Amino acid sequence: MLKELQTTAAHAPVPSDQNLLNSLPLAIYTTDAQGRITFFNDAAAAFAGRQPALGEMWCVTWRLFWPNGAPLPHDQCPMAIALRERRPVRGMEALAERPDGSRVPFMPYPTPLFDENGELIGAINALVDLSDQKHAQAQSAQAQTLAAQYPESAEKQTSMADSVARTQRDFELLVRSVTDYAIFMLDPTGHVSSWNSGAERIKGYRAEEIIGQHFSRFYTQEDQESAVPQRALTTALHEGRFETEGWRVRKDGTRFWANTVIDPVWDTGRLVGFVKVTRDATTRRNAELALFESERRFRGIVNTALDAFAQIDESGRITEWNPQAQELFGWPREQVLGKPLATLCFPSGDTAAPEWLASAWQEKQLRQTHPFTAMTRSGRRFTAELNASVLTLASGPLMNIFMRDLTEKIQMEAQLRQSQKMEALGQLTGGIAHDFNNILQAISSSLEVLEIISRREQLSTGQRHIHNALSSVRRAAGLTHRLLAFARRQALDPQAVDVGVLIAGMSELLRHSIGEQITLELVLPNELWTAHCDANQLENAILNLAINARDAMPRGGRLRIEASNVYGDDPSGFNVLDPGSCYVKIVVADSGTGMPSDVKERAFDPFYTTKPVGQGTGLGLSMVYGFTRQSGGHCAIESELGEGTRIILLLPRYVGPVEPRVEPMAAIGSPAASGEHILLVEDQEVIRGVITEVLNKLGYVVTQASDGLEGLSIAMAGETFDLIITDIGLPGVSGRSLADTVRSRRPEVPVLLITGYDPSAMHASPSLPAGMALLSKPFNVETLSEQVRQLIEWRHAQREPGSA
Repeated sequence: MLKELQTTAAHAPVPSDQNLLNSLPLAIYTTDAQGRITFFNDAAAAFAGRQPALGEMWCVTWRLFWPNGAPLPHDQCPMAIALRERRPVRGMEALAERPDGSRVPFMPYPTPLFDENGELIGAINALVDLSDQKHAQAQSAQAQTLAAQYPESAEKQTSMADSVARTQRDFELLVRSVTDYAIFMLDPTGHVSSWNSGAERIKGYRAEEIIGQHFSRFYTQEDQESAVPQRALTTALHEGRFETEGWRVRKDGTRFWANTVIDPVWDTGRLVGFVKVTRDATTRRNAELALFESERRFRGIVNTALDAFAQIDESGRITEWNPQAQELFGWPREQVLGKPLATLCFPSGDTAAPEWLASAWQEKQLRQTHPFTAMTRSGRRFTAELNASVLTLASGPLMNIFMRDLTEKIQMEAQLRQSQKMEALGQLTGGIAHDFNNILQAISSSLEVLEIISRREQLSTGQRHIHNALSSVRRAAGLTHRLLAFARRQALDPQAVDVGVLIAGMSELLRHSIGEQITLELVLPNELWTAHCDANQLENAILNLAINARDAMPRGGRLRIEASNVYGDDPSGFNVLDPGSCYVKIVVADSGTGMPSDVKERAFDPFYTTKPVGQGTGLGLSMVYGFTRQSGGHCAIESELGEGTRIILLLPRYVGPVEPRVEPMAAIGSPAASGEHILLVEDQEVIRGVITEVLNKLGYVVTQASDGLEGLSIAMAGETFDLIITDIGLPGVSGRSLADTVRSRRPEVPVLLITGYDPSAMHASPSLPAGMALLSKPFNVETLSEQVRQLIEWRHAQREPGSA
């Protein structure tokens, strides 16, 4: 029946079972959640002394007073308290004044009603008329006295007692019919004395099974051991009420989450027991826990997201804001909630992002956007990417927005494009320089042989022209060396270099190069690491940078060269180096004119220069860039127009023992060639022929091979050679492989490597061991002769007794 009353209270029509309720002599009425009447039976109308109207407040049908006659305010009446505090109200007496002015004492039993989701839908109230009870109590003594004298008075008293009994039975009938609440009485010691149908449904015990049993059996074992049931009765007794929630146990041993209220029951100042009302709140608790877990998962996902997250309502105001958003934009969460997203995160006057968000509201689906301009709390603007989706909820739609700072991505893409461009240019220039060097070698060698012949035969007529041609060849060779440096294909001799000592040793040269109007500052700490690079190329790079800085300061200024140690994961490492490695950082900074952005982007390009025609080749910075990259490091420019320029070199740290380089001892006097046997491996026929002719004229015996495989076969055939001269870039077996193979079997045989460029020089080359040397094309006869002499002298030294 209570379910029918709940449905009535929620939907306002009169209960379908009116006859049953109207047949009860107990006054009963129901209200909605606001206290408006949704039903009343005939006994309730008779009790009120008027016919109330559905929809009005019951308490306005009469005036209420406390039992002592003082006015009872509406907000303190039992029904108002039950609805406001969402709990049953018991043990409260009141006086009601009917429209005719008569007053009736009564005791209300208002009980709030809830739906399956735990939402308040109304209340039911039973009004017990205490007039007869009060009258009976007042005349009890007199009735007993008159009973002996006037038997008819005793009969009348008996009839009155029967009426009260019927009222009590009717009320008990109502209580027993409630199935959504377990309502039962306890005696003063806590033993069950009454049991309704709701208690049987919720707890699983029939009345005959549980009446007389102690109510502590409904508690868990741990609660019983902690004396929770006894404390509940004690609290109710001393405070007038005890209300709590917790686990309770059914007859079958299963647990349910219970909402429990215990009220003491008094009779003329004497405790007669307790009334206990229990409601199964498991469904509500599970729903609350599910909501809590869902919110916690949502919060965990949002707070650990890599991107900044904001949630806004339809008005554009922020309802959620994660730590990443706070870090990105600089606004704390407590300061942004309820404020418009557009005014906090986008520049004023920029409508692109707000218009895009407005279109996302209309489409109500995930949108991925192109970059937008965003703004931090400090006013810094940056490019951001927004992803948005609309979430439809019963309380209204919300929009989830993920925002990502694209600054680093844009920088990385620019670095990648620059790297790809430099790689393409390097491949092009390296290939051209290689072929050009071979051509120059053939020309220069032929011209030098011709010059030697002309000098011997005293033909002075053509010597001037031969000299001019050789000078042009040397200038072209310098150009190809710079191109190979940019292409990272130059022949390097990396070794342990004390950068501080090297730069300090260049101080006088640098001062003469930059002039007196420029101040030179050197910052070289004592604890500087040793770098692994080609010392000669590092000197050339620093000198080139100093000259460029001088040209940027025509009216004088300050040139500062400093060095320091950095790790690969240091932010100053440009995020492009190996995090597990260490580097020596060299900074060449000037106070000159600086570079505009378009010049800075092309500064490392070969042949790019801002100098007038004829005053620069545009290969200075490109050579520095190629040298550092080939050495396993990095090079970067920091410059602003009017703010000067900083060129940063990062060179890998040398790891390992520093061994002194063994130099061949110079022979006294002219070379003493005595028919030493030399193996020459060169695939260019012209070069091979010219070198052979030069060596023959110097007194050496030469065996030729046109490729690496032929040269390796000859070298390993058993014949002993005093020196092997081999080009590195041979088809098939390379010159380096040939040299390594031969020296693994015969370490006493020296090797002279010659190269237009080394294909393996894209990476830093290891230092050459003793007995090996490197000669870059195009080289002159004198340099070739000196290298051959030194290596053959080293070969002779290995044969001497006691030599290593």
